[in-house]
Amino acid sequence: MKKSKTLLKVLVVAMLVTITSCGEKQPTQQKAEIEVMAPEQIVQIPEAKKAYETYGERRVPLIQKYEDSINRNQKKVKEENPEKGKPFDVGRFVHYDYETIKQYLAYIEQEAEKANVEISTLRFYFSNYPDETFFPGTKDSIKHPRQNSILISPTYNDGKRDYLFYVAQGAKGPHAVPLNNSFGEIKGFSATENTQTKAHASLVPIIESTTVLPKYSLQGGTSLTMNRGTGVPPPKNQ
Repeated sequence: MKKSKTLLKVLVVAMLVTITSCGEKQPTQQKAEIEVMAPEQIVQIPEAKKAYETYGERRVPLIQKYEDSINRNQKKVKEENPEKGKPFDVGRFVHYDYETIKQYLAYIEQEAEKANVEISTLRFYFSNYPDETFFPGTKDSIKHPRQNSILISPTYNDGKRDYLFYVAQGAKGPHAVPLNNSFGEIKGFSATENTQTKAHASLVPIIESTTVLPKYSLQGGTSLTMNRGTGVPPPKNQ
């Protein structure tokens, strides 16, 4: 009789353990649930290679020819700076370290949330560094004058279209100030003294004409646009 009771207890405990185990997520199951699927925009390596080679065939020679022609026409400049007389190296890619990209994404999400807007797209603009030693009005040096580069900037959507934007501090806190597609201010969206500010997607409040506010200029707001990546010409014979 005692043996029967003992056996019954063992069976009950075993059943409880089994039921509990079935309800728990196993490590392999958890891993499968958080697996990230590849975006539809992922391309195969042959496609990437072909796109890279096509740019090299159709764009690089044009840039090389144009920039070298400037070098030849700057005899006086070449005498003062021998570097100007060397063949121009056409940049083929720009890179950022991975941690910088993660920090940038976290930063723009943080600032967009402060401004009560949701990021809709991330734009990559083709750009070109000026033939200067420093950026105009700054002490920031230009490491690769005349080299191609990219600008990265988020947008938000008002229900009709996507806007570039920066964040300005208003009377009721931070808000998004939309920009046009060439980073220019849009009339009616910058707050000036004795000027009514247009509401944008119910996120930028209408300010009465008697309200006096400092002007939100492009220089006075918080920029979300990133540049200054490391531009690299292709390694020779590779």
